[in-house]
Amino acid sequence: MAITMYQADRNFVSPANDASLYSALAGDSNGIINRGNKFNITNDGLVATINTGQAIIQGRLVEITEAEQLTLPANSSGKICIVVDLTKTNDASGSAGDTSYAVTVNQVYLAAVTGTLTQYDLNNGGFIYELPIASFTTTATTVTVTQIASAFNDTGWINATIPSGSNKNQSNAYAQYRVINDLVYFRFRSIYCVGSYGGNQVMQLPSIYMPSVPYDQHFAGSNIDDNTGQSSPCDFVFQSKSGGTTVYGDWNQNLFNKLTGATASGSYPLN
Repeated sequence: MAITMYQADRNFVSPANDASLYSALAGDSNGIINRGNKFNITNDGLVATINTGQAIIQGRLVEITEAEQLTLPANSSGKICIVVDLTKTNDASGSAGDTSYAVTVNQVYLAAVTGTLTQYDLNNGGFIYELPIASFTTTATTVTVTQIASAFNDTGWINATIPSGSNKNQSNAYAQYRVINDLVYFRFRSIYCVGSYGGNQVMQLPSIYMPSVPYDQHFAGSNIDDNTGQSSPCDFVFQSKSGGTTVYGDWNQNLFNKLTGATASGSYPLN
């Protein structure tokens, strides 16, 4: 027969079958889940220590049960990755079903990747998938590490930082962001920006939530004149700055010093 059902009496479910199912249930998403220390990373010189945690990578559950160390290359930049590599062969000892049976899994490991990430579809014939959990920049002796946000993390709505000189113009004004399943959602209402540099700085997001191409992330909103109640279209854009990402208004129109009630909402992918 050319048709089968893996979850059937007496049938055999391979790791590949299992991973395909779980990947689909996870929306074919990959990322860190809220377990252990979520791969929190510390460093001493060029040695990074990756703490405990779990991730779903192409439907495969990967776990670090004890802190692992990884030496990063000097004078470079790249990503610290968990790598699922199906070209490797796992080692087994004992007989399957016996209490002495054990498997050494060689098909997953940590790596410092300085070039383009390899991310093939393991459920459709691919063999290697590199999941970035942090980015790094090194000198000859030191390293700066920035954690990459989890794809399966729901932060809930968080109040965003409002740039110096801007403020909430009404009692029901807000500026917030939220991260769900590798998407950053943001919203703001009635943010008075006239006092900020350029008169158009609306809100700031942490640097780990910066869009991959910040200048190309435009979104539509409005500028409400809180004195007259009149609303006019407004174009907003992200710009990376030291310590975070700032949302600016009227980037293309250069209508500076006029954002008296910036209002908009939207979302964008992290990667």
